[in-house]
Amino acid sequence: MKRNSVNHDGKLDLSFNSGNHVRLGKSFCFSHHISANVLEEIVLDDIRTMAQRIVIDEKNVREDFIRNNTELADKTMKSTQKELQAKQKRTEELSRLMQLAYEDRLKGKMPEDICISFIHKYSEEQKRLESEIEELETRLNETNNKIQSADDFMRNIKKYIEAPELTCEMCYELIERIVVGELLKITGKERKIDIVYKVDIAYVLRHKLKK
Repeated sequence: MKRNSVNHDGKLDLSFNSGNHVRLGKSFCFSHHISANVLEEIVLDDIRTMAQRIVIDEKNVREDFIRNNTELADKTMKSTQKELQAKQKRTEELSRLMQLAYEDRLKGKMPEDICISFIHKYSEEQKRLESEIEELETRLNETNNKIQSADDFMRNIKKYIEAPELTCEMCYELIERIVVGELLKITGKERKIDIVYKVDIAYVLRHKLKK
């Protein structure tokens, strides 16, 4: 979204419009124009509503989040750990093969050019595996940190249960992005505003609020 500012009778009116519409024109994207005041009020109300739900039922919200994510997290971790162990084992094997090739060359059992070729081949595979191992370890850490992120999110959002206005600090702390749908006159459907929070515990809260 791109922020616009217009003066009306000496007053500054702020609004947001689709960035794609502004950059590429209506042939690519219809206007998603919305008043800044309206959008801020919608976001603020959503934050306060979820903060109230956490304060009322924090233990169950946390348990639901863990339960909803545990099965997926367990499957992800088991699969990732298995793949990680296989790559680590192969890396160790490559080190052994390079050492054997070097020893065979010293003993005269292997021509120098073949030895160099083998070592280069093993070394390249080892470098690729080390990069993949680092990526897998990062993935495991992200899975392990998910519960901590949820706890941090709940602690942060509770601070704003009675927030009088939406601030930059609140947005930076809680929100990943906001997707504003097209107008009713364009789609024929009710306009949808999708607030995407930095932690998916928000989906648990929305589900509880619908009950």
